[in-house]
Amino acid sequence: MARTTTSTTSALAAAFAVAAVVPAVPVAAAPASTPATAIILERTGGFAGRSDTFVIDRSTVGGRTPLRAAGSAEFRSLRRSYQLRNNCCDRYTYRLIVSYRHGRSKTVDTVQGAPAPRILRYVIDEVQRVGRENPDGPTRRVS
Repeated sequence: MARTTTSTTSALAAAFAVAAVVPAVPVAAAPASTPATAIILERTGGFAGRSDTFVIDRSTVGGRTPLRAAGSAEFRSLRRSYQLRNNCCDRYTYRLIVSYRHGRSKTVDTVQGAPAPRILRYVIDEVQRVGRENPDGPTRRVS
């Protein structure tokens, strides 16, 4: 019995020594949010066949809220596209291009009336509300 206790104690001591040297790895390594630095919204179509571009960056008045929403884990987990089976009849199409730190970006396409997560509709509405209209049309590079 003494021999078993000694070997068990030695094994436990070795395990604790390894645990003390090896740093713990967090279970959720991905951050809950990744700061968005800019958002471009390209809106095309509608009854008149318009083409509008809205831009938000960190200097945009009122832009902090949509940037925060676009940096959330919920937004970053969106699919690339949310479409209707029948895209007819004067609907707007939307392309959101979100820039993040370190040169990363995310693009999401959708059409007016398509079933899409609430966070996508929220970001589109906020960018249209507070974004600066870009009269030069779509641009892919925003810093």
